[in-house]
Amino acid sequence: MPQSELADRVGVTRQTIYFLEKGNYNPSLTLSFKISEVLKKPLNEIFYQEPIIRDIIGHKELNELEVIAEKTDITLNRLVKLKTIDEESLLEFFTRKELEDLTKALGESFENLFEV
Repeated sequence: MPQSELADRVGVTRQTIYFLEKGNYNPSLTLSFKISEVLKKPLNEIFYQEPIIRDIIGHKELNELEVIAEKTDITLNRLVKLKTIDEESLLEFFTRKELEDLTKALGESFENLFEV
């Protein structure tokens, strides 16, 4: 479906659809549901969620990151990388064991933070 047609059907500009496709814009829930309805696909087939770990690490203070680094034997520089990493790159930079250790240090379960 052309961007302009999808835009018309959900009530936004073609540029909005362009920025959605490029990943430069996060739609509202209302717009997400409209797109899902027009495309006749569930939300999880259209949109992906950024790794939750990114949000968790992104809200930690430096001293908290230092404690996590010490508990996990992951360097502070590598932990900071998690603030900007995308889901596809996650396993390129971190082993599963490191991610499991990290979730324990954060007091979370692996299944809650990562798709298994």
